[in-house]
Amino acid sequence: MKLSTGMKKALSMFLTAALVVSGVYVSDGKASAKDQVLAVTAGTTNSIKVETNVKVATSAEITFVKPSTFAGVELTGAATNGVVAIAKAATNAATAEYIVDVYASKVVVATKEAVATKEPAATTEATKATQSLKSSKKAAKAVEEKTVEKVVEEKTKVATIVVKVTAATKPSTTPSTKPAATATAPAATATAPTATATAPAATATAPTATATAPAATATTPATEAPTTAPTKKPAKSKAKFTVAKKVVIAAGKSKTIKYTAKDTKGKTIKAKVSKKANKKYATVKVTSSKKIKITVPKKAKKYKGYYGTVTLKAGKKTAKIKIYVQNKTTKAKAAKKKVTVKKNKTAKVTVKVTAQNKKKATTDTVKVTIPKSKKKYLTYKSAKVSKGKVVVSLKAKKKKVSKVPVTIKVGSKKVKVTVKVK
Repeated sequence: MKLSTGMKKALSMFLTAALVVSGVYVSDGKASAKDQVLAVTAGTTNSIKVETNVKVATSAEITFVKPSTFAGVELTGAATNGVVAIAKAATNAATAEYIVDVYASKVVVATKEAVATKEPAATTEATKATQSLKSSKKAAKAVEEKTVEKVVEEKTKVATIVVKVTAATKPSTTPSTKPAATATAPAATATAPTATATAPAATATAPTATATAPAATATTPATEAPTTAPTKKPAKSKAKFTVAKKVVIAAGKSKTIKYTAKDTKGKTIKAKVSKKANKKYATVKVTSSKKIKITVPKKAKKYKGYYGTVTLKAGKKTAKIKIYVQNKTTKAKAAKKKVTVKKNKTAKVTVKVTAQNKKKATTDTVKVTIPKSKKKYLTYKSAKVSKGKVVVSLKAKKKKVSKVPVTIKVGSKKVKVTVKVK
């Protein structure tokens, strides 16, 4: 049977449409497979607007058929203004390429078919005559093309994509102030025809040609540029200023003390006096970047036990020193020579002290000594110095003992007491 030119053209269009529906792209009359690449870096998320070979309904349910080796990547998608695939790769995702088939449970197939048009109603006899003349020259019945959408409810393959997983870029050893963005490979976005052709009407003369209208669907995929460069953390300040908090100096004497001062970069700097002490107690001078000289005047003898405070500054750091005028202990006596304490309790031993200036507390250092063999029964905790006395705290342990000798030294004066743990 010999086919006319019109029938050959219609048959060619029908075959082309059938190839499109089956997932094969047609270009210049030749069928060829087309890969759409969704590139994602390990530890990041990327997306692509997938080119489909058919029109997919916005309410369609998208399914991805992944290979058995597909691991470490979560793939999701939705049909909103076209099919969008989202790939989320774990930090330990394997570097590989995976071919993934995309299916939709609801597909809208757009077709064009020939529909007879109604002849408009005649208004006058002249008009009727004109229309009759035209219709005699053309076909007796006018034909127009009309787009018809057919909904396919069953699961239909609509596209194929290649998910390409790449390893995360290692951060540079020299941090950059600008984050380095790694661009992901955009998916191929060539246009694909979205309409199928209906079979032409079988007539002996000129068949009704129903050419498909390809829909332009070139899209720009939304990609996320993962930041691989590490966030630059602010450098930790190395500023430092350490100096003695308390200094005791006898009237008419001087003392040089050491200090440490560094700026934010750790470089040694020289301190300065921010607020001077009362001159009747002491004068302070920073002699170098390491030493401070403190002098107490002779006339400060009447101020024994008193102190003045000086404020020093180094960079952004400040420090205060209390400068005491020495007030020595002249007498020391235990309030009780024997003290009893229960296990796991604290005993307080009071030593009565007489200083040079009785109106003020002694400035002497308190030292408490317990024999090494007796420390399993009793230990020294602290000592509090106040006007006319020193209170020493001793902690008893779990074991009982009848006698623990304790020596308390205030300046040059010694006091001995015996502690019993029961």
